[in-house]
Amino acid sequence: MMRIPHLSAFLGGRELVPPRAGDFVAVVGWGDKPSGRAARTLARTRDVPFALLEDGFIRSVGLGKSGAPPVSIVLDDSGIYFNASAPSRLEKLMMNPAWITDDIKSAAAAGMARWQDERLTKYNLVSGLEGERTAAKRIVLVDQVVGDASISGSLASAGTFKLMFDRALEEHGAAACAVKSHPDVVAGKARGYLLSMARNAGVTVVDASMSPHAVIDVAEEIWTVSSGLGFEALLRGIPVVTFGVSFYAGYGLTRDEAVDMIAKAALLRRQQPQTRLTTFAATFIAYSRYADPVTRRPLTLDGAMDRLIDWRRRTGELAAGKTISYGFSRWKRTSAAVFLGGQCSQIVFDGKPKLGRLERMIRRSQPARIALWGVVDPPGFENAARRHGCGFVRVEDGFIRSVGLGSDLRSAGSLVLDDAGIYYDASRPSYLETLISQGPFPSGLIDRAKRLRERLAESGITKYNLGSAKIDLAAAARGRPVILVAEQVPGDNALRLGSLQIKTSLALLAAVRADRPGCFIVYKEHPDLVAGNRPGRASPRMLADNADLVVSAGDLADLYGAIDELHVISSLAGFEALCRNVRVVVWGRPFYGGWGLTDDRVAFDRRNRHVTLDELVAATLILYPRYIDPVCSVPCSVEDFLDCLDDIRAKRGPGRPVGRSIGRQLRRFRRWLGLG
Repeated sequence: MMRIPHLSAFLGGRELVPPRAGDFVAVVGWGDKPSGRAARTLARTRDVPFALLEDGFIRSVGLGKSGAPPVSIVLDDSGIYFNASAPSRLEKLMMNPAWITDDIKSAAAAGMARWQDERLTKYNLVSGLEGERTAAKRIVLVDQVVGDASISGSLASAGTFKLMFDRALEEHGAAACAVKSHPDVVAGKARGYLLSMARNAGVTVVDASMSPHAVIDVAEEIWTVSSGLGFEALLRGIPVVTFGVSFYAGYGLTRDEAVDMIAKAALLRRQQPQTRLTTFAATFIAYSRYADPVTRRPLTLDGAMDRLIDWRRRTGELAAGKTISYGFSRWKRTSAAVFLGGQCSQIVFDGKPKLGRLERMIRRSQPARIALWGVVDPPGFENAARRHGCGFVRVEDGFIRSVGLGSDLRSAGSLVLDDAGIYYDASRPSYLETLISQGPFPSGLIDRAKRLRERLAESGITKYNLGSAKIDLAAAARGRPVILVAEQVPGDNALRLGSLQIKTSLALLAAVRADRPGCFIVYKEHPDLVAGNRPGRASPRMLADNADLVVSAGDLADLYGAIDELHVISSLAGFEALCRNVRVVVWGRPFYGGWGLTDDRVAFDRRNRHVTLDELVAATLILYPRYIDPVCSVPCSVEDFLDCLDDIRAKRGPGRPVGRSIGRQLRRFRRWLGLG
């Protein structure tokens, strides 16, 4: 539970402490398992209130066992909904419907219609198998995970599954039946009950990862012991046959075939008939709680649906079946997998790009896509992927990346996936360049970009968000115009592929001194070089002839408001400065040059459209990158991502100047070893 970052939001903002804490006023446990029972015992010992928590009925996009955070949970101070041995809070709600007002009925009707129209479900895994709605109808038997608490909680056992299977074949025959495997079984994380029986009897097994709604579409009836899929089928009006005492059984909406005397006695408790509407109201409105894993704030049912729909859409845009990925350092892989489709894709990381190995992997596994970090690949690598019919994307850090340096192994909250080139390679058009060229953009997008740009300027957010190192440049300059020169890492691909005549930062500094002889020139060192994470830091003697001041610490954002011009080769600093209405002089070919917004010292042959600053921002920060919340790894909007960065920066307080440290050296050593 303590690994759920927004758990407090589900519980009314209450402070959460582990069991060993001395002072607490209530105890919550998770599910009907040993830990939950231990929590009940602790509450009884301390004589404080107790409740069990469990996943809600629209949970996430992806499996909880794979790390997807929940948007809904249930809180039960009587039992838990899937344990029929005693009445749960849900059962009490359904047996005493006085709480159902006209307003609740109206909310339930709207919620159930939206739930069905959007085809929401518990896990909302992106499925490519939604097109089977015209297939012949089947009697669908729903398998479940061996040992799952909902099975014993429904007063059933392994024998119950055999009874269900035998009865289905007896009534309908093997040809009319199909077995649907559980998502955890499909993902290889658990075992089911029906698989071997189905194969021995020649019954069709549906073991693809697909939406329960796609299963319900082709079901004449759903047969289940206690699965949530039976509940979802019931809400859609499909006949459901139950063999255990599931939470939705016994209310006149299902055909109940439990044979155990204890199970029959449990069903007899439920004498209050329900409709689909009242069942939805009890489960989704009265019993469930909702909170946003991205904002860490409470939600309504409608707000939870909004988050799930957005999460599913963004995941679907990223998913592409099987992806083989090359050039990703070990420490990047966990977050990169989310950007490549997460649980809705199969992601394989295969080390350094090698042409022969790529050919073998494509022949062996037939991937849908090849993903490559950056631009370093052997000749013919990209062409080989495309020749075999694979999609090909290059992956790089986004423009607002994280709090802390990537070279310090800070995971990225933003990446770009480019199927044309990459934004810093000026030798060919990137997808970003194509986006900018295609304008004009809709007015709503431009308004959004303007708000985003103003927010960035006000908050001081940059790529790495390293914290402040305030310097009074006006006092140091003594009335002279202040020129800022942004250093780039020697040999970096953005410098190598974005420079022409000026090849190094020292050459840039000398050119600026010659171009602006009477100005006060400030040279801002690159934080990777200052931290010692990259080689090539210039000595003070090398800078002394052309720089009046060398700044090592802090973010460039601290300097933008005090300068008259920024000079760059291809540094991202130029884009950040443009967003703050600083005059930018470009000596190379960065992605933001050539659009009429910069003073360009080189020609841009392909870029003949003049754009507005907000069009550039819309393409660069909204349309081109992908974002995930760095706390819970949920795909999100740039605005959500900035909210999270603001929270992280506020909690950490003012940043310390970047410098060498034992921690940094250890991280660099681990990176060198490939241990990430």
